[in-house]
Amino acid sequence: MRDFKKLLIPAVILVILVGVYLLITYLPEKEDGDTDTTSKTERIQIFDFKKDDLTEILIEREDGVMQFRYVTIQVEQEKTDEEGNTVTEMVDRNVWQAVQPEGMNVNSSSIDTIAWNANTLKAEKLIEENPSNLAQYGLDKPVKLTFTMKDGTKHILHVGSKTPTGGAYYAKTANDTTVYTIGDYEAERFLRSKLELLVTDLYEKDDYTTKDFATLKFSRKGSLVFDAYAKEETVWWLTYPIDTEARYTNIVTICDSHAKLSVLKYVEEDVEDLSKYGLAEPAYILEYKLDGRDYKLSIGSREQNSGDYYAILNDVNLVFTLPKNSFPYLDKPIEEIVSAFVYLVNINDVAEMRITMDGRTDISRINVDPDDDENSTYEFNGEVFHESRDEDEEYISLFKKYYQGAIGLTVDKVVLDEEPELENPEVTIEYTLHTGEKVVVVLVPTPDGVSFYAFRNGKYTGMTLRQKQLTDEHNNGLRVSYPKLAEAIKERKK
Repeated sequence: MRDFKKLLIPAVILVILVGVYLLITYLPEKEDGDTDTTSKTERIQIFDFKKDDLTEILIEREDGVMQFRYVTIQVEQEKTDEEGNTVTEMVDRNVWQAVQPEGMNVNSSSIDTIAWNANTLKAEKLIEENPSNLAQYGLDKPVKLTFTMKDGTKHILHVGSKTPTGGAYYAKTANDTTVYTIGDYEAERFLRSKLELLVTDLYEKDDYTTKDFATLKFSRKGSLVFDAYAKEETVWWLTYPIDTEARYTNIVTICDSHAKLSVLKYVEEDVEDLSKYGLAEPAYILEYKLDGRDYKLSIGSREQNSGDYYAILNDVNLVFTLPKNSFPYLDKPIEEIVSAFVYLVNINDVAEMRITMDGRTDISRINVDPDDDENSTYEFNGEVFHESRDEDEEYISLFKKYYQGAIGLTVDKVVLDEEPELENPEVTIEYTLHTGEKVVVVLVPTPDGVSFYAFRNGKYTGMTLRQKQLTDEHNNGLRVSYPKLAEAIKERKK
């Protein structure tokens, strides 16, 4: 008997464990959000149609009517052919276009979202089957959406106000008195206004680069700051405030930021008082030619909370915001747009350089062979250095630093309210290029003895530079690099 009890107890425990396992395994799973073992109520089907059979969407709101039609258009598309070449072909694309209001530049993907939300729309709860007062649900003046199918069938939805507890909106169909709630995700897409359905791209194409810009004109607080154009692929030229090369890297920064601009949000259309956005007299205006089209971007005040800028494009009375970090140049001085150098020329392009200063004239002749550097020679006051000779390496290095001191004269300020005379120059640098062109840079001391007026080919450039550049050790100033080169040549002659 004692042995039988020993065998019975483990058997009973085993049966209990198996029963618990089976109970746990076959219990129905709780759905997300359930707080008990009761499954959620099945959602009620409102619409069930094929999205691809949808041809039109009509949205009727208190502030206006919008109608959209699903159409097929042809667009350009790049592809790579069998030979690896990039070719452009026309392909069909299905998009939503605005029928009403006419000319509305609608965001097709936003309308597509409305269509996807509607085709299998389900209600979360049935609220009331025959309400006596639709106003309590905001359904006396609803937003009405009509979905028209290829066969002419229409599915009509009325969307009312938000529920007191949030998370849902009241809704009903046109042919049924029953009021339901639908999720706020779907409802708020049905309720989007015209401004929320516009495209946010400023341009028709989204792959513009800096090379697509041809001109830039920038005004600040009613005054023109600069006017420039693309002279060559990597050269921009200023026509205002002075006639000189622009600082390419900074121009490219401006172009790059504008090529990528897109609207953050549309704020207001047909504004009666643009001054509330700082756009009656915009603080900043950038006019530019992009891909052959002219644009005018007016930038006003900043949104209080985000700091983003209010703006309008091409004087169209439609205010939108642009990212605050898209305009690093707005308050920069003109000196950051002007080329950093008085005259910058590649040593390969120079045949002769004459520098007159401190009572002497030094003559350098340069012959750089771009194909074979071993054939290059540099001559300074009759002394010739050959790249092919190891013993000339030190002298060539000193000569190049001397040359850098000549072309490395950098602009300090743009001074347009003075008209200095070209007299009593302290430094004259005459370049003769291999093309035969001559460029003469002359530095005339300013009255305060601190800077130089910079002249080029007999004309004041509008630029000044610090006199201390001539003695700047770090930048091989001419009064530093010349003595080093002259002393080395003197030692060489010994």
